[in-house]
Amino acid sequence: MHINWTKKIGFKGIHNAFTDLCEFNNQLFCCYREAQNHVSADGAIRIISLDFEGKSLNSLKIKLPDTDLRDPKLSITPQGNLMLLAYARLTNAENKTLSSVNLCWVSQTGESWSSMSQLADKGWWLWRINWHKNTAYGFSYNRKANAINLFKGDPKRSFHLHQASCLSLTKDKKGYPNESDMVFINDTAYALIRRDADTYSAQLGISQTPFKKWIWLDLKIYIGGPVMLRLNETTLLIAGRIVQGNKLVTGLISLDIKSLSKNTPKLTLVKVLPSAGDNSYPGLVLKNDALYISYYSTHEGNKTCVYLTKLDVKDLILATANTASTTPAET
Repeated sequence: MHINWTKKIGFKGIHNAFTDLCEFNNQLFCCYREAQNHVSADGAIRIISLDFEGKSLNSLKIKLPDTDLRDPKLSITPQGNLMLLAYARLTNAENKTLSSVNLCWVSQTGESWSSMSQLADKGWWLWRINWHKNTAYGFSYNRKANAINLFKGDPKRSFHLHQASCLSLTKDKKGYPNESDMVFINDTAYALIRRDADTYSAQLGISQTPFKKWIWLDLKIYIGGPVMLRLNETTLLIAGRIVQGNKLVTGLISLDIKSLSKNTPKLTLVKVLPSAGDNSYPGLVLKNDALYISYYSTHEGNKTCVYLTKLDVKDLILATANTASTTPAET
């Protein structure tokens, strides 16, 4: 399908990566990590606001001493404020991790931010916050535990463990579940989980309120930095790092919601975005007749930069209407 445009929006740092995207105050807000490299100790969060043609309107940076701030995420609170989530890795002079915590900030404008608050469990990486009926939910993961836990509540006040080991090596025989996203449709939650062990295949979880019991379907493909949203009544859109041939690229995939009732997820590759090398970790926003995708890539000039792509929703619907099941990636 045709791409309306792709624009480079984040390039001031040496390494610009790990994006998220949100609509707020009739603007696009994109956050990402600026640092020396993929794992350096100097990670800071850059937040830029843009109009819907990709023009930058404002920019600010959040950083903490002796702390690598990683994988920022944005969401809108029930009060209509912008919330920023990040994983803080406290380091020593040799870039060794001393401890790690999850942090969040809140803003009424997107230009000035509250003091930070800690949330969830130390040592467990809270990947993303998703809101449902004025309540925040989020999966945290721990590599040694080979499990993900579901947290619930108000991130700025009381955000506690809701269900332990929703997906784990011990219980489900699925190794190293980690990065995640969720979509709520009425009282059903759909969870997309990356894995980095055994088959490396992503899992799609389904749960009914109160989201204590989960059914897991194997998507049979690798998806890194996953993000997901509902396109319409029949389709979920997934974006993330996928494998094509022997290369990692940033891909957009459709998932047929009706196929989930038969426990046979049907995926269709919609588009591979301009990407190569160190890339992916997208954010998605639907606005009017357009889908906006933020992501990072190293396909131009061997520098890791952040990009914003605009796609036409009508083209998306036509592309996802193809009933032929497609293998979008290789695990």
